[in-house]
Amino acid sequence: MSERSTQPPPTKDCPTCQRRRIKCDRSLPGCTKCGKRGLECLGYGLQLKWGQGVASRGRLQGQTIPVREGADVVNPLLAVGAAVGTSGENAGSEIDFLRTQPVNPMGSPSIDLSLSGPRPPHASRLLAWFKERVAHRLAWIDGPGNPWRQIILPLAENSETVLSSVLALAAHDLASQYPPQDPWFVRFQNISDAYQNKALALLAKELRDLTTSPSPQASPDASMTLASVLILCNNQLLSAQSSGWKIHLLAARELILVGESQSSLHQQLIRIQEFLLQEFYSTSVWTHLTAFDDMNVISNLRTAPTSTEDAAVADFIRIIYQITQLERLQSRSQTPLPYAQIEDIHNQIESARIKSFYLSQKVNFWSESDRNDFELVVWMFYHANLIYSAQAFPQLRGTVIDVDHSRDQILSHVRRLSETKNGMWAQDLVWPLFIAGTELRGDRPSQRFVEGAFKDVMRLSRTLDRARVLEFLETWWNVSDDRLSSWIQLARERPNDFNFLLL
Repeated sequence: MSERSTQPPPTKDCPTCQRRRIKCDRSLPGCTKCGKRGLECLGYGLQLKWGQGVASRGRLQGQTIPVREGADVVNPLLAVGAAVGTSGENAGSEIDFLRTQPVNPMGSPSIDLSLSGPRPPHASRLLAWFKERVAHRLAWIDGPGNPWRQIILPLAENSETVLSSVLALAAHDLASQYPPQDPWFVRFQNISDAYQNKALALLAKELRDLTTSPSPQASPDASMTLASVLILCNNQLLSAQSSGWKIHLLAARELILVGESQSSLHQQLIRIQEFLLQEFYSTSVWTHLTAFDDMNVISNLRTAPTSTEDAAVADFIRIIYQITQLERLQSRSQTPLPYAQIEDIHNQIESARIKSFYLSQKVNFWSESDRNDFELVVWMFYHANLIYSAQAFPQLRGTVIDVDHSRDQILSHVRRLSETKNGMWAQDLVWPLFIAGTELRGDRPSQRFVEGAFKDVMRLSRTLDRARVLEFLETWWNVSDDRLSSWIQLARERPNDFNFLLL
């Protein structure tokens, strides 16, 4: 599968092999020497550590802070100058979207990115790319109120850290359009790496200020810091085979826990805080869904977010987390859960469907047809959650839940969406497509349909880790071991072979 990796060959050994003082084989997505010993390969890029030092006062009192490892911070414009050049000829070679933006050619590499100074012309191009092409793939609903435009972009106008993070993500998204050997992949990836380095340096300063400020009034705005961390997490997820996103999620959790300890929030920040919490929570659920260790990165939160107009399926995400936690508990204890507890999950799924349809009537969509299409997405999440609950708790299958019916409904709704040729929902289809696909063993025509749908999702909304999700499905379809009654068992028994992210 040619889309499996968009990363260039690593130029240095992974940190685990370096610590063990052995030669790394530098294979992707992680070195096989780590895999054979059951060790986590952290990848080959810039590394952060969470836990070097503890704050003694301020808003993060008692919390550890992330510290960047690696080389000194690179001036983004020096890297941009080397990668893209400073002449109009090189600027004119960019992809059509950037070429049509009404801005000047690339600026001088001596100009630094600063809110108080002149912004290099390429920054405007990257912001336009983020606004027009990236934001809609990050949101559940791409309407006029898309929070990645309405919340994040205004934050970038007031925070150099958020701005650098946005530019890193936009440049990485541009790079992901090209194969790793293409010169434009290298150029845009260099730009992304440079802005990420700058964001990390600014982020380290903000975290130091948060730990030393004696009061919330004197400290930096934690929502700006949290936004930057989550944007950088999304940047790392574009190359999902690396583990950098884990560090950012851990950092985000610590910031959220500190925010929960504050007694009050400024009124106009409520939507910002709510949106950022939803983003952290949903990303954490997806990234832990196929892991079989504990999920404390989420469970320490005081409250789980619920569906809002910014995240109309958040209740389904919360239920997925509950099912996952209960399934892990049941597997460890080898004792079936009380039926009443499982039945409550089914009732919650019904309530989530009703609430999501209610919210869909309040959301400002671009058109009424978009609203109708989103209702298909709600139905797919509803049926996917029913199937997942029956897979986690087999006593529900064939009694409370008709798995075959729900599977067929998902496939039917995907076909209806594909007929509309509206690609704005592609990023929302990974979960329902995967769950429906796990119920298609022996049905080759439907398997081919799911394969094609996954490839469409990757074409429309980036590959992320979706090629490995499809590879797992193809393996599951061909498993002949009668002991394995669900994909969960296969993933649990062979974690080193199937370490993939469902997002």
